Amino acid sequence: MSKKEVKKITLGLVLSWVLGILFLLAGLGAFMELLFSEGIILLIMSAILLPPVNDMFREKMNFELSTGIKIVLLLICFTIFGAITNSNNFSTNTTTQTIVDNTESTQVENQNTEIKEPKEIIYSMNQSIPVDYLVYNVFRAETFTEMGDSAFKKKTNGKFVKVYLAILNNAKETKYLFAPRFYIVDSKGRKYDRLSDDMLYIADPIEFGQDLQPGLVTAGAIVFELPKDAEDLKLIITGDWISLSQVKVALNKIEDIERDTTLIRKEKQTLNNMMNDLN
Repeated sequence: MSKKEVKKITLGLVLSWVLGILFLLAGLGAFMELLFSEGIILLIMSAILLPPVNDMFREKMNFELSTGIKIVLLLICFTIFGAITNSNNFSTNTTTQTIVDNTESTQVENQNTEIKEPKEIIYSMNQSIPVDYLVYNVFRAETFTEMGDSAFKKKTNGKFVKVYLAILNNAKETKYLFAPRFYIVDSKGRKYDRLSDDMLYIADPIEFGQDLQPGLVTAGAIVFELPKDAEDLKLIITGDWISLSQVKVALNKIEDIERDTTLIRKEKQTLNNMMNDLN
């Protein structure tokens, strides 16, 4: 009856597995951080310790490192690893100090340089106004207190301001137009957004939420509701979602028409056209 071979688990075997795996993980982490020299040293230390690597060398190449040689090799690897790490730290500290010195020098130069605020530009109506890749032209403005037809009618105890504008796509590609590009400010610094439902009460709203092809123009109107005492009005035109561009247009020629009847006139014209077609 043959005896089963009993495999002893020694302290050296346990330490070889634990330290070998730790050096292996550290080496892979160094490679991920692009620290190739440190990673190679750690992987060599892992190979020296891991039992499967030692078994492979013993079976394939017929040699085995003694415990003493392993200790000497590990000490050499530790020395090289420490030297590489100190070199990298010195290089990093030198670079950091250089950046700090340059930053302090720049700050001193900026303090000695007089900073001039750019003069604010306020455009007039009937001017071509570039904002990023679009060119705007505010060509008319009206004020009234009532708009719509018999079905859709809106009144205000303040005043409506209707701004007519044309928009040119000056880019070389299709651009998407969206609504939140406009608001009005008055002399008191109050801000007024465009009415969200103005297209229900006027016949000529500008069409947002659409693509505008290069070189083409779209035109129409937007309506704002303001208090009666709002004066010195300026239309603010902003860029797109990621742009910081912003311009001001003085609305200094606003015609009081009492009531906007564009929707009524459009309905009458549509009816007349239908009657003519029947005749």
